[in-house]
Amino acid sequence: RKERTTMIADRAQSTTSFRYKDPENNITWDFAKFASHIPHSSSSKLNLRSSKLDDVVRCFASVIQDGNQIDTSQLLKACRAHLVLIQSGGSALRLVAKDLESNLQKVEILFKKSPREAKHLISLLEIERSSGLHDGNILKDPSAAIGMLWIRRSLSFQSDLFDSLISSRGQHPKDAALDSYQKHLSPYHGWMLRTVFPASLSQIPARETFLSKLGDIEIEDLDHNTESKILKKLTALTSTWEPLLALWKDTFETMGLEDTRRV
Repeated sequence: RKERTTMIADRAQSTTSFRYKDPENNITWDFAKFASHIPHSSSSKLNLRSSKLDDVVRCFASVIQDGNQIDTSQLLKACRAHLVLIQSGGSALRLVAKDLESNLQKVEILFKKSPREAKHLISLLEIERSSGLHDGNILKDPSAAIGMLWIRRSLSFQSDLFDSLISSRGQHPKDAALDSYQKHLSPYHGWMLRTVFPASLSQIPARETFLSKLGDIEIEDLDHNTESKILKKLTALTSTWEPLLALWKDTFETMGLEDTRRV
């Protein structure tokens, strides 16, 4: 009976003209009438599976707290969620993911030692600055400060890349990635990284394929409605990143920790 009822409900959702006769109980079901009594939810509510992109948007939305402070724990949580997302982005983002993971580990070492004292980004940076670990804005590597510096630059690069995806008439993602790389990362990379990074980014696929990876779906499932949902999420993410990255950079500059050397 339970299996039959489930079948009936599933069938009712997908058809408006279907009748089923139950010979055992001499009952005929009119699915057109039956379906009209089933409550319907909006398409967003029917999307019961939370994607990796959903997790990233949700986590970053809570990073700025206590007025205008960057919460270290929530930032690390958001970056970890983001790492999972870009690790699923294919070989083109493998180097970006590896770099993000390495810098996250540098920050987490200090935060795990002093979670209360390092509650906010500014207090985490002050722990290292007051200890004499850095020489002005010449940051020691490894350190939490150098990790946070490079995470911010990576997210700035990705923010411009994601913005380019929002317009269907924009650049090929590969070209957008290279332009964003020149703006946000290349000025701080030495000769070797300026060779390796562009070579990796040149593997970024066409827009539809890239969106399907970010949306955690198969390319054949990327119809207009699904694409629109993914783009709305990317818009929400980059809109959240904009004030966060500005505050993040301002904190480094105010504390005299903006290291501009090439690596």
